[in-house]
Parts: sequence; structure tokens; C-alpha cells
Amino acid sequence: MNTWENDAELFGRAGNKAFLAMLAARCVEEKASGERTDLVKNDKAKTSATQFAKTAGKATNTVKNYIATWDLLADAGHVPSRDELAPGADVHLPAAKVWTEFYRKANPPKPKTGKPDDVTLEQAEAELAADPTVRLLPVPQSRHVATYTLRMINATEDVADRFPDPVANALTRLAQDLEDLADPAQTNRAYLRSMDAVTELVTALGTLR
Repeated sequence: MNTWENDAELFGRAGNKAFLAMLAARCVEEKASGERTDLVKNDKAKTSATQFAKTAGKATNTVKNYIATWDLLADAGHVPSRDELAPGADVHLPAAKVWTEFYRKANPPKPKTGKPDDVTLEQAEAELAADPTVRLLPVPQSRHVATYTLRMINATEDVADRFPDPVANALTRLAQDLEDLADPAQTNRAYLRSMDAVTELVTALGTLR
């Protein structure tokens, strides 16, 4: 007879996300105000998200995120609700596209608490330069970097002739900053500026629509 422990062990392995969600959904039963481990459904004991995650070797929040997605899918009629499931009982799973859509709805990204515009690129560079012991990235190994740097330089040398100025300028900046990453004295600055160049490139590409 299949038990929630068997399903938890399966959950601990890599697999289709909708399948993993089903494993958790059919084994975890919780109160709105907390978890309980003494529930029995269809004569097969269920458990808490915390205990299920512990047995699976995964984070409790991972299990809860999958369950939240399953519950939303159930509300929309794509899958059976958790109270209809029991450990070991397989059901039809939604397509990957549907799963992804509902996972994002059930687990929206947390709003950013920081305000990137409060610190300019120049201020960030100055703060990092004030403490030379800080390294945002390890310095790449030159033997491997040289080949790819040369390929990048060759690929971008005529961007000014092939792209509008805003796009060409952003690509040129990005290539230069990526090249500078190999220089220990430039790594921090180049890392920040390469991200800024990507932002500039996206903005420039947006103007081409």
C-alpha cells in the first residue's frame, strides 16, 4: 500500500513539476490556521507540508508553493481538489503551459523593497572602489576568456554599420564591459556596467517596435 512517505521520497527526486505537485497535493492536509498530521483520508494517512518536505529533503516553502498551485488549478477545474485525493492515487495532470500559468498566479513574485533609482551607477561604483577587498565576481581564467573575447570583438566590430545608434552603442558598451571583467582592477565596475548596458540595450530594442 502506498503511503505519504513513498510519495515524499518521489517528490525528492527531479521530475515533472505538475507530477510533483500531485504528489504533495495527495499527501498533505492542512488547516487554514496551521498544519496537522493526524488526518486520515480514504483510510490512508496524510501529513503536514512541513513533515512531507522534511521527508522529501526539500524546503517547506517549495511544497507549499506546489500545493498552492494545485489548489488554484482545482478551483479552475483542471485537477481534483486535495480532499478527493489519497497517497498513491494518480490523476490526469494539466499541460506544462497551464501549470506554468497557474504557478505564476499562485506564487507571484514578491514586490521589490529596495529602490534601485536611489543609488546611481556612479555611486555604486564609488562604494565598491572604496573597499578593494570586495569582489562581486571571481576574475575569469584568461586562458578560456581570451578565445571568447576575441570572438566577441570580431562579432561586434561593425555593429555601428548594422544597427541603429542606440542599439549599437549599447552593444559596444556591453562588449567592452564584458571584456573588462577579466581585469582584476576592473571586475566590480565592469560587472555593474555590463548590467547597465543590458538595460540600455533592452530600452533601445524597445524603440524599434
